[in-house]
Amino acid sequence: MKKQLSLLSKLQSFDRRVDTMYKTGLPGSDNSRKMTKKQRLLADEREDLIHGISEPLLRTYERMRGSNVRSNPVVPVINGACQGCYMVVTKSVIMELRRGGNLVLCEHCGRILFLNDAQTI
Repeated sequence: MKKQLSLLSKLQSFDRRVDTMYKTGLPGSDNSRKMTKKQRLLADEREDLIHGISEPLLRTYERMRGSNVRSNPVVPVINGACQGCYMVVTKSVIMELRRGGNLVLCEHCGRILFLNDAQTI
């Protein structure tokens, strides 16, 4: 799960960069306009990032990313607080994150949580 969350975090950073470059986001396959070479390269890079992420996790990420409420669906827990809503998470959530077996969502904002490897709580 840690590897998939790491890939998901990289995907989120990539998506943010692309969204900044293209206000409309990456063109989808249903887009009628012809993709430029740079857009094709970005789409290929995104596909490479998606490869290592499980389908249910990717669906959750895409659904959250599509909502207007959550610009960053994947956030770390730092000093015991979700970095999406800055609310303190419970000790049981932190223990679940340390176990690393399941997807853990913030109880307050619903974002996907992860712990940094170098972080101590």
